[in-house]
Amino acid sequence: MKTPGNINLFAGFSTDHRKKLELEFRFNTSRGFNNYSSNTYSGIELSFKPANYLTLSLDPGFSKSYTELQYVSQEDYNGSDRYVFASIDRKTISASFRINFNLSPDLTVQYWGQPFIASGKYHNYKYITDPKADRYSNRFKTYIADQITPDEDYFNIDENLDGINDYGFDREDFIVREFLSNLVLRWEYNPGSSVYLVWSQTRNGSERTGSMDYLNDLSDLFDRDDNTPHNIFLVKFSYRFGLN
Repeated sequence: MKTPGNINLFAGFSTDHRKKLELEFRFNTSRGFNNYSSNTYSGIELSFKPANYLTLSLDPGFSKSYTELQYVSQEDYNGSDRYVFASIDRKTISASFRINFNLSPDLTVQYWGQPFIASGKYHNYKYITDPKADRYSNRFKTYIADQITPDEDYFNIDENLDGINDYGFDREDFIVREFLSNLVLRWEYNPGSSVYLVWSQTRNGSERTGSMDYLNDLSDLFDRDDNTPHNIFLVKFSYRFGLN
């Protein structure tokens, strides 16, 4: 299918990385012609080194996007394929936190954690009529209110308006919540030989609401019974053999 072009803008800056406190800012945005799409992302990274053996960093980011033609489903209509699309509003927010602690040249502790929440809300359902039409608005047709009927997590379509449902498809709205973390203890007990102790935890959950409430969603990651953490504990040894 032919889609409109877009224009992109990228910007950013950072302070002196040799300083104890370092700041980096990133921003990018894009806009599609014919109001086809839009996307904006902004992120900040803060790094603090209170001592030579300790580094703390925080990297939050937020993105918001819109696409008018997001694929939804392929259905059969009177023996022909009917390609269903929709407009979608998406939001994504995340924040990485990292600690590097060098207790000695041979003993280090590292921690990394990241909460991640993403949502998507579909609307203005449509079907493709002429995917390569010269005029963008002639490549699809939006369902009118009498053609599309919601039924909980499903849509019934009466395309020819004869009172009989011709086909249907699932509601695809979503919100995804995830928390990842890793804690690693590394000890180089002999030159070139190391042992690693690792604790990794994952929490995740999802719903079909499509609406984001960041503080409540973040709380749900740790409070809801269906977000039981998945823990992994690993021990890794490595030994260097010297050959004369």
